[in-house]
Amino acid sequence: MERWDARPLQSTVQNQADADWNVLELESRKNLHSKIHELIELTNNSTLSTSDLHHHLRHCQAQYGKHFTSQLVRSLQRTDVVEREAVVWLLTQLQDPNAIPPLQKLVRHPQQSRAVRLSAALALAGMGATKEMLATRPPRLYAIS
Repeated sequence: MERWDARPLQSTVQNQADADWNVLELESRKNLHSKIHELIELTNNSTLSTSDLHHHLRHCQAQYGKHFTSQLVRSLQRTDVVEREAVVWLLTQLQDPNAIPPLQKLVRHPQQSRAVRLSAALALAGMGATKEMLATRPPRLYAIS
């Protein structure tokens, strides 16, 4: 009779954060990934207006909270150029201040590809959050009557 090894049945979870996932959280993450993919597709292949896309963005942000923005920033690491451009546009339209620190971290990360760092820098520029934009004072506008 053969002896079976019990190692494949043992848990491979290394830290407590991974052990605390439950089925609902995993399903929520799956739905979040699906929603982001859907938004990217809508951005690239849709006749929806910008205001309709804003509505979708705000709905996803309300539904998923900070996880939506962080997953959108992570989506900048896609290999497809068109999808990465769509993510930059979505981040620019979202204008979420919570996206600024992870985007700045991506820009400074030397192991990231040049395309990913450039995309993160473009998203920061679209949000008006580059060092140069923050250092200069906004112009004074005058009304002529």
